[in-house]
Amino acid sequence: MTSPHQAIYRRWRAQTFDQIVGQQAVVETLRNGILTGRTAHALLFVGPRGTGKTSMARILAKALNCTNLRDGEPCDECLSCVAIREGRALDVDEFDAASNNTVGDMRDLLPRVFFRPARDRYKVFIVDEVQRITQGWDVLLKTLEEPPDHAVFIFCTTDSSQIRPAVLSRVQRFDFRRLTVAEIAGKLRTILDADGRTAEPEAIDLIARLAAGGMRDAESMLDQLLSTGDGPLTSERVRDVLGLVDEETIDGFLRALIAGDALAGIDILEALDEHGRDLRAFVDQALERLRLALIASLGRSETPIPVPGSPSALVAGARRLASIDPVHPGPGGLRLQLELALLGPDHPDSRPAFAEKLQLAQSPARSVESPHSVPRVPPVAPAPPVEAAQAPSAAPPVEAVHVPPRPPAKASAGASSAPASKPSASVEPKPPARPSPEQSARPASPAPSPAPGKARPPGPTLELVLERWAEIVEVVSKNPPTKPLILACRPVNVDGNVVTLGFPETQSFFKDVAERRRSILEDGVSRVLGAPVSVRCVAANVEVAPMPADAEGGRLLDEFRKIFGDDVVDVGDVG
Repeated sequence: MTSPHQAIYRRWRAQTFDQIVGQQAVVETLRNGILTGRTAHALLFVGPRGTGKTSMARILAKALNCTNLRDGEPCDECLSCVAIREGRALDVDEFDAASNNTVGDMRDLLPRVFFRPARDRYKVFIVDEVQRITQGWDVLLKTLEEPPDHAVFIFCTTDSSQIRPAVLSRVQRFDFRRLTVAEIAGKLRTILDADGRTAEPEAIDLIARLAAGGMRDAESMLDQLLSTGDGPLTSERVRDVLGLVDEETIDGFLRALIAGDALAGIDILEALDEHGRDLRAFVDQALERLRLALIASLGRSETPIPVPGSPSALVAGARRLASIDPVHPGPGGLRLQLELALLGPDHPDSRPAFAEKLQLAQSPARSVESPHSVPRVPPVAPAPPVEAAQAPSAAPPVEAVHVPPRPPAKASAGASSAPASKPSASVEPKPPARPSPEQSARPASPAPSPAPGKARPPGPTLELVLERWAEIVEVVSKNPPTKPLILACRPVNVDGNVVTLGFPETQSFFKDVAERRRSILEDGVSRVLGAPVSVRCVAANVEVAPMPADAEGGRLLDEFRKIFGDDVVDVGDVG
């Protein structure tokens, strides 16, 4: 009769301090504490899953009760060590706080704490997933601060942020780090040699990378792969069993992404679907491969990655992929999101024709020459005086005037419209009560050219952003999570390379969400403007802008509403 199979991670669990992989700092501290008798009564082990926290707790329990201690190491042969290894020690109580975390569970634990050990020197309580305890701490807190001399608590958690500060102040904390690929691969080779199995180095390295720093995950994957056959373990078998994609296919998709070859990328996605590959794992693989390609393009890697492109192009592609949520991809599923990423904002098929028409309609030249164009006025610094607001309504309005953001004192709108021969004053003068005919005609004339000795300020202007705004909205809207954000805001100011976007004060929650997705907004605005910009989000007041009522104006308004909906507004004062 054959013995039942036992998982590799259980058979190869570390039993002494020397067998722990990758946690040398924690091992040395605990071993020295055993030798000097300075082990704390409560310890907290914090780290990612599969990094040896529970194994370390059991080894520490052995060392505290071992009758044949050797230089701080448990012998793993005495009655106490064997009982702890086999899970039948009466004085080592191990339980899971994920299912034992109530006040009643903690009350049941207290009597066991104060009973003296049955055989060993210490009663050791190992509590796993301790972050799940909430109200139970109220019962245990005082005992945890002043426990009996024979009691030792060892808490294990993957997230210490959910533990009360009062508890953290009563324990000694030990942080467990993620294991490196070399450390994981080394133990996998030891396991394979002991079991008489062989594997390609590429297969072992692939498993070690997929484990993401967790030894238990790597051992579980190796156990699954060894059960597929008795032959050598190859990288191809690893990819087939785990549903992964080969690097050549990933590189082909990334080349299509960077070059804008949407059809080639769609063909690759079609082939992945036919072979039943997991697209969520594919996104993770593609992002990791793109990260390596970016590092190689900067000259920091000796291994060439066959994904050509400048660092800026690789960064743009990585941002498009990173904006996809594989767990909640939204309408159309993950494949549609990948296809939209292949198209990208610069693809010729992803930019509708009406955006170019709308851009022409909003240009300064057409707004002056064509009577059917959308009204557009350069910003003026002061608000119109009361007398001007009470002017008779019989005169037909020539232009729609909006109140822009308050300009700074150094760059006032009045100074920009003054003749170049007069020096600008430090304080902006008040405008006359009624503008003269000469002054009222001045905004329609082109802005004066800068003085020969002065350079234009770097970065885009507010006029340029307004002209390209329809295009910016169309590009950013391709990412579904950011579509409602870009539709709810308007550009209110441009200072150098900083573009300020105003959100309605009644919808200030949009501003908070936009701050978290600012990198996506910056990427879309930068692509359309052709220069890197930063985005600043503020709350602003908005007012409805009048639109022309003729046939041409109505047609442009309909096209404009395809992007902005019925909320066609212009920006007022920044709140």
